[in-house]
Amino acid sequence: MIESKFWDEIWNITMLSLRVSGTAVLVGALIGVPIGTVLGFRQFKGKQALTRFVDIMLKSVINTFMGLPPVVVGLVVYLLFTASGPFGWLGLLYTPTAMIITQLIM
Repeated sequence: MIESKFWDEIWNITMLSLRVSGTAVLVGALIGVPIGTVLGFRQFKGKQALTRFVDIMLKSVINTFMGLPPVVVGLVVYLLFTASGPFGWLGLLYTPTAMIITQLIM
């Protein structure tokens, strides 16, 4: 009986992890692919300036975020979603949605 509960819990944890990671990948792709497609294939006014901005500013920011330990990102998201934080009113602390947001940031 105890062994069965143990494996049920392991199964639930594994499925939650896969669901959260899969959703984060899907949302990231839904955001990134259209933006990349527009920047890569469309011609529009200000494209050169936007491309320069992306090259200079966003690469620096992205590289900075890539250097952050996951614990730091988790703590920042925790502080944002805790009851006294700016997004505490959403009630997302310790939910899969908060985990997805954290993975999108990372």
